Parts: sequence; structure tokens; C-alpha cells
Amino acid sequence: MEIMRLEDVIDLPNRGVVLKISVDETDPYKITKLKNLIGSKIAVSNVDGTSFEFEIKDVSVSFSIANFPLIGLNIRERVDIERIKKGSNIQFI
Repeated sequence: MEIMRLEDVIDLPNRGVVLKISVDETDPYKITKLKNLIGSKIAVSNVDGTSFEFEIKDVSVSFSIANFPLIGLNIRERVDIERIKKGSNIQFI
């Protein structure tokens, strides 16, 4: 997986900030390997030109009825979710 697209940013009271992403990957085996990325860093390149670096605290992976992957990256840092824009690109660093 190279570049992922940020679909939504959610601030959950008990979990913190979760980045909901979409990927073009359809192989369930490759997607479920995302769990191995806990502790890794990601770069979020906002559509407005700003960028952020975050550490992955947890990963949630599920699949829709149509077998479309639903991925949530729970980040360790606390950040104002208004600063992270939907449509941004996410890359592993």
C-alpha cells in the first residue's frame, strides 16, 4: 500500500482521533496486515498544502457488505480535527 486517501476524521471520547481511510487494495490478506503497522509513523499531506506526522496507536479493519475495506487509523497524538482535511493523502514513513 502506498498512498491512501483520508475519507473522514473522527474524535472518539474513549479512543482519541481516528483517521478513516480508503485504499485501492482489495486483497483481504494485505489489508489485514495493517495491524502490523501499530507504532509506525504516517505523513498526512493536507489538500491545503500543510502536512502532519502521526504515530499509529491502533488499527481497525472491517469490511462492508460489498467487501469494501473500512480502515480506521487511531493516532497517538491529540490534534484539532479541523486542521486535518478530508481528501488528504496519507503515506507510511
